[in-house]
Amino acid sequence: MDVVTPKENIFKRIREALVSVPMGVIPMVDLESQVYPEIKDDEVVVFAENFAAKGGRLVYCEDAAAAVRSLHELTEKCQWDGAVYCADEDVQVLLDAADIEYACKPIDAVLRKVGFCACQSLIAGEGSLVFDKRCQGGRIFAAADVLVFVAMAYQVVADIHLALQKIRQSDHSSEISIWTGLSRFVDVDGNTLEGLGPKEVYLILIDNVLD
Repeated sequence: MDVVTPKENIFKRIREALVSVPMGVIPMVDLESQVYPEIKDDEVVVFAENFAAKGGRLVYCEDAAAAVRSLHELTEKCQWDGAVYCADEDVQVLLDAADIEYACKPIDAVLRKVGFCACQSLIAGEGSLVFDKRCQGGRIFAAADVLVFVAMAYQVVADIHLALQKIRQSDHSSEISIWTGLSRFVDVDGNTLEGLGPKEVYLILIDNVLD
């Protein structure tokens, strides 16, 4: 006569329970339906509102000439002279036109506290900024106290799905980063304190295409 141990008896009951439970029909995954809320207002307006709500500071410029003036005025107002780093060639053109001194060697990203770079996309529904290795944003994101992004109004997309889709279609799709708001945390006493990352984020948003 075989002796059934308590452990074997438990396993037997588990197997019987699994066999007796009918397998439900698993529905097909819906990959077509929209999962993000529909944006009914102008996408640029929605982005600006959400970006500001996340602590970003938006500087709207009608064209490249206005952007150059705004960059020059902002640098003087915030006293950024001698503190700017920029390795993005597209943004360097604007900085040169605005007569702003900048450093561009990798070591300078750690030494300079204000970093300039371009964006890949602007996400309207979240007010977020997408940038990648080509923009050199990752390097300054880790060290700079202030980030200044430069982007065009036509780069605004409704949601992150469209932003990533746009990146996959480009030749620059490695090391993607997304800024989604200033870092904050709450201590044990309930006080809100600054977290890691930049303390200020600016966006120079240009309406018309650069000449």
